[in-house]
Amino acid sequence: MYDSNSKPNASRGKKWNRSKFVQKMKRHGQRGVQLELDEYKYLSAILDNITRDKETEERQLMASNVMGQLKGKEIRTAMNLVGSRVLENLLVYTDEETFAPLMDLFAENFRVFCGDTFASHVLQRVLSIALLRAVAPLQIKQEPDTAEDEHARKKQKAGGGGGEGWTEKCIWPGVEYCLQEEYSEQHRQQCRKFVERMTKFLMNNLEEFVSDCNASHAIRQVILHLAGITEKKAVEGSESKHLIVPEEWQKLLHEIGERILAWPQFVDLASTEVTAVLLQDLLRAVAITNDEFHLKQFLSKLYKEVFRPNKKETKYDPDSETQPETSNLPPLFTNSSMLRVLEMCVAVAPAEFLKNKLYAKLFRNHVKQLAESKTGNFAVQKLIDHTTEKDLMDLIFAELEDSLEQLLSMRHTGVLLAMARACGRLSCQQGKFVKLLLDALHCGESTPEKMIMAVLCLLPADGTNAPADPPNILLHGSLILQAILYYTKPIKFVTALLGMPNDRLAEIFLDQRGSFVANAFIESKFVGEKSREKMVRHLEGQYSRLALNIYGSRVVQIMFEAGSPEQRENIVHELAEECLAQLNNKVWSAKINKQLLVETYKNNPAQWRVLIKRDVKVTQMFNKLVDGKKRKLES
Repeated sequence: MYDSNSKPNASRGKKWNRSKFVQKMKRHGQRGVQLELDEYKYLSAILDNITRDKETEERQLMASNVMGQLKGKEIRTAMNLVGSRVLENLLVYTDEETFAPLMDLFAENFRVFCGDTFASHVLQRVLSIALLRAVAPLQIKQEPDTAEDEHARKKQKAGGGGGEGWTEKCIWPGVEYCLQEEYSEQHRQQCRKFVERMTKFLMNNLEEFVSDCNASHAIRQVILHLAGITEKKAVEGSESKHLIVPEEWQKLLHEIGERILAWPQFVDLASTEVTAVLLQDLLRAVAITNDEFHLKQFLSKLYKEVFRPNKKETKYDPDSETQPETSNLPPLFTNSSMLRVLEMCVAVAPAEFLKNKLYAKLFRNHVKQLAESKTGNFAVQKLIDHTTEKDLMDLIFAELEDSLEQLLSMRHTGVLLAMARACGRLSCQQGKFVKLLLDALHCGESTPEKMIMAVLCLLPADGTNAPADPPNILLHGSLILQAILYYTKPIKFVTALLGMPNDRLAEIFLDQRGSFVANAFIESKFVGEKSREKMVRHLEGQYSRLALNIYGSRVVQIMFEAGSPEQRENIVHELAEECLAQLNNKVWSAKINKQLLVETYKNNPAQWRVLIKRDVKVTQMFNKLVDGKKRKLES
């Protein structure tokens, strides 16, 4: 498996890829409407100059100048590959006088823009900007809770003004910028009317546009925006961050939903990829608005007409001895588009509907077979992730308990991770899961090092595919170990981590994925205070090595905060004696020097003790004021 740490300059990957993307745009730039050679060269030069490190004022100035040059040519430009990408990035930073006429231009040419491969993306960007400008005053202003949050916010603004929801191809997303910039009330009303006008146009032409690849993206974006969602891709936990929108928009969303529900070809929508993703977005948007009745309408119609057509309903009996046939999966699970719709239904369905309908009639007695399926295992992960009742988790667990080794051999490790997290979340089957996992990895009786590495690399401890040296730690392996450390009785893994040689343990903490195991070990309330102190002491002799690594430096901070006063001094003493001269060579190690006052300790240990003691008292007082939130040490 690919390990980003095995390549030199791995951190430069994103920058290189972005440069490659710009070059590709220029190379294929005359796709779409052909531009004059001078226009094309001009836009290519602009695309070269759109870089993340530009300040907001520079972006505004560039947007003003370029839009002035393109006046009267906006439609042709939007229908060219390079031209559309330039517009997507610059439109965010246009002023009211420039953006308002553009909305009118786009409104008059909706049909042209919806059907064009490149111009449709520009139309979506205009819609997003109009949404953000229209609803900005409705958002609750929240001040950053801590200096750390303030720093993160400033860093986000510097990197592009916030980027949730807009693809990485958009170098200047500007979500935060649009929400914070001051606009006149008249302009905000214009933006609101544009969103509503576009919604009604697409609604009235739904039958024509719903199967069109380009236009369907615009319909999906309208649906999401009416619910206040700015990102197209559904991300776990992101639903809580949606924007507050006018009540009239929710009524428009409801009207779109009613039209789709009444559609004679509703059953066919879930069968093709283009229309299936539209259904997914609609389910997601309706769930966000908390319209339980409308959501239940959708779920019931999909369940009866798409997932279980022509099936006679029988009452669910968990103790029933008669089991359905398991030799072949229902047709639902062989159609990838329908399967994605089912996954979204699982994610948004109420607990009762999930248990009594989706699990009982669709998943029951097929869970093992689906978990071993290349496409079906993602549906099983979704099912486990959204299970909120212990008895339902017990039923799912019973179907999977004999297949952990098979899942490992097939590398369907996401299912194991979902099980590990669910056992912790619902406080059930924890001991049994740990035993089954160790048996599947053949490491129950192995040495502490072999056991830990088998879990982190998800490879059998006694097999020919033993963990490499240095270890190739898998993301899922690290997350499973972290989940287990939060169990009520993680003693086996706590003992194993403390029983490893400290140089091998340091190798884990130097890894990007492995370093987060330290967080779980220190933060878990079921890991005893003595065990935490033992861990801090166990790593002595490795702190200088950790401090000079971008991921290990974070572990040093974690252990410093968890240690006793004596242990803290030992950590700083080691850093001062062994690597003080190197600490300022890198940003992360310089931060260690500043926060732990390593240089102060080297010059005057007595002064260091006074400063640290005073800072600890201030931290304790601060924690009481802010409900126990940790504060990072500052000099």
